[in-house]
Amino acid sequence: MISATRMLCQKYTSLTDDEISYLESYNTLLPAMANAEKADVFVDCRTATGRSAIVVCEAKPQTVPSNYSSSILGMMIQWIDEPAVDRSFRLGVSTAGMRAVSMPEDRRIVQSVDPIFYRGRLIAVLIYEKPAMDVESILSASQPAPTDTSADLGWSAVADALGEAVVFLDQNRQVCGYNREAERLYRAMGYVGELLGMPGSNIQPAAAEACDGAWHETCMVNRNLQYRKLPLTDGKAAEVLIMRDITEQRRLEQELNFQKTALRELRHRMKNSLQMMANLIRARGYEVESLTEAQSGMMDAANRLLSLTATLDGLAQASPEKVSLLQVIRHIRQYTLQTLVNSTGNITIQVSGQDVEVRPDCADSIALVVNELLQNALKHAFPSGAAGTVGIELQSGRPASRITVWDNGVGLQKDQTRSGGIGLELVYTIVRDRLMGECDLESGPDGTRVTFDFIEA
Repeated sequence: MISATRMLCQKYTSLTDDEISYLESYNTLLPAMANAEKADVFVDCRTATGRSAIVVCEAKPQTVPSNYSSSILGMMIQWIDEPAVDRSFRLGVSTAGMRAVSMPEDRRIVQSVDPIFYRGRLIAVLIYEKPAMDVESILSASQPAPTDTSADLGWSAVADALGEAVVFLDQNRQVCGYNREAERLYRAMGYVGELLGMPGSNIQPAAAEACDGAWHETCMVNRNLQYRKLPLTDGKAAEVLIMRDITEQRRLEQELNFQKTALRELRHRMKNSLQMMANLIRARGYEVESLTEAQSGMMDAANRLLSLTATLDGLAQASPEKVSLLQVIRHIRQYTLQTLVNSTGNITIQVSGQDVEVRPDCADSIALVVNELLQNALKHAFPSGAAGTVGIELQSGRPASRITVWDNGVGLQKDQTRSGGIGLELVYTIVRDRLMGECDLESGPDGTRVTFDFIEA
């Protein structure tokens, strides 16, 4: 029987069979590690897209209460929620004592993360999680107040950088001094515990950097940093690390470029969407045999164009990288009611659920699927002008989110087929090939319910 670890790795990562087998061996080790460390222990892998990580192994401690009320195996982890995981994947080094947010409980925790290598390749990370309150109380009770060693550090070498974050490292590459700006920066990034004596590998912004005195830039724990490292010859410090937090500067630059980027993205999306619609209209044209079918085909084309317009509306009002799916669906509802007002006077269309932000190309595909299912319900669920309700429900989840389109109409007969046939066929094709999901249809005398899931990883 295939293990959950293997199933998740095969579906969501680019790991080889040998690498997956190596990770499967952790399933027998994790329970003992969780009990020994009195912590929740997980193995996370980077997804194939690189946009997130996924939990592929887990173990809860039996010696202390777990941070989680249920299993999170298969949950997608966003980098912003777990900066220690992000850092260890980026640099290939261990990261100890950094705050994170546990999902889905939304609790403050402290993580320590170790990279997992297989034949020299970083394939996963091993994560230990403890409640933040427990870790902070232990640290505050056990750590003595840092002694003032400023006189031995040779501040004259960095006199021009006193307004920036300054960290001194001794011959053993351990922190032997720092200024207030450095403490503020590391606390803001989520580090807990006293910086003094902390290994340099745990706080460095890059995996390895020579003391060349040149400025470098990197992203660390969701912050943009400029840094440089200088050698020292006076005092007990051997090196000094100087850092500038330029996150706000980069954010302002991104906002300044937003309008230009959004316009370029809109043009790109319009070109792709119109090409998609041209192909659909051409395919439908080969099936038309009567004036009635031609009219129906033209209405279908109009509604599909409006569904794509909904994604463009959402893109114009939000980040070019993400689109509000709930907003897109509400636009589809609005456009549908406007174009079919005469035939839907007795039908109510409801939209509900939790919002999910997705990439524009993903929003395009979902908009087409929702539109097809909505049009199918309006045409076939309520014959002879019968009254009824069509609902569209959005459920946010990890690793997959889910959308359900339902109606309380007459239901579908087993031998019932839609004229032109392209509608449901298009739904199944888009869900399977473009959304990496599955589609389920249930129908009976009380109505029809179609549910599909999609991955935004």
